[in-house]
Amino acid sequence: MDIVSRFKTSPRTAGHSQSANPADDLVNGALDTLSNLIRVLGNESFPLESDLDAAVFPRICEEFACHVENGAAVSSHDIPTSVDGRREWSRVRRFLADRRHAEKAFVTDRLHGYRGLVDDLVTGLRDIGLRDQDTESTIRESVKAMQDAVGSGTLPQIKQALSLTVSQVNDTFAKQKFEYEKQLRELNERMSSLRQDLVAAREEMKRDALTEAYNRGAFDSAIVQSLNMHFILQQPVTLLMIDLDEFKVVNDDYGHAAGDAALRAVGECLTRSFIRKNDLVARYGGDEFAVILPDTTAQQCLTVVERFIKTVRAIEVPASPTNIRISCSVGYTEASADDTVESFVNRADRALYQAKSEGRDRCAYLAADAPSRPRQN
Repeated sequence: MDIVSRFKTSPRTAGHSQSANPADDLVNGALDTLSNLIRVLGNESFPLESDLDAAVFPRICEEFACHVENGAAVSSHDIPTSVDGRREWSRVRRFLADRRHAEKAFVTDRLHGYRGLVDDLVTGLRDIGLRDQDTESTIRESVKAMQDAVGSGTLPQIKQALSLTVSQVNDTFAKQKFEYEKQLRELNERMSSLRQDLVAAREEMKRDALTEAYNRGAFDSAIVQSLNMHFILQQPVTLLMIDLDEFKVVNDDYGHAAGDAALRAVGECLTRSFIRKNDLVARYGGDEFAVILPDTTAQQCLTVVERFIKTVRAIEVPASPTNIRISCSVGYTEASADDTVESFVNRADRALYQAKSEGRDRCAYLAADAPSRPRQN
């Protein structure tokens, strides 16, 4: 007889008297433990939005605890009093599982929401910092014009320069105040629409169906977070852009099944190469992948990049008639303090073009201070 059957056929007696049967002691101890765990769940639970009255859920848990102990009724779930000592174990399991799932979803939603708010706040602070630089530049120019007038001008010229400087400074601060208030309004609106944003974020953070890498929506969210962490903690972050060489030829000569097999193989190779918890491998679009490496300098990732390129050379595409081999080109760059998402991605993309123009099947690095040249397709 297994332990579940013993539970079904061994009702508890008042006073929990000591039994001479070890099996009964085992059952009673297990029932005590389970009922106490249910009571702890009720007393220490997360307050969910569905809990309109905070006292209701602890009372339901108390009912289930009593049902476990002696088969008492659970009126909240239409479970009658047991007449033969049997418990509704499936209902107990479902009640516990449903609550844990609801609490997990609640905590996950809130965590994603708070992360989104932090990202918005940091982005706002970066924007304010850039506006402050513009403000400082404007004021310095005004002060310099006034100093020049004092040094070489007449009194009317000095008064005119002073008046113009005061006017420019007032206009600058008024504009800055307007921008700050606008930023606060946007943050307030962001908080009020948090639930809708969370739904959208969950949809974005899905994996690509073909390669099982993260999709473009996941990449767009992660690149913002990575740059924000770089801005706050001065933490290095490196971005890789990867492209399959001559992928159009594979599709045209061997069919889309071979092309899909090649993409899957490269996606698996990337996942095996960049294995840290915070590394993000994403399908950027078409035959292009992107990898975000937080807390990693460009120099630190070079060995792994070269090993990845070497591993790709050994891939055989089974869907092709002749088991064709493929190769990849990789461009990579490290974030700088002045980077935006656009400048960061564009620089990695230019590095990728450089790798292709130098013969493909290789990697190329582009520093943040490298001259910007238009990409020629």
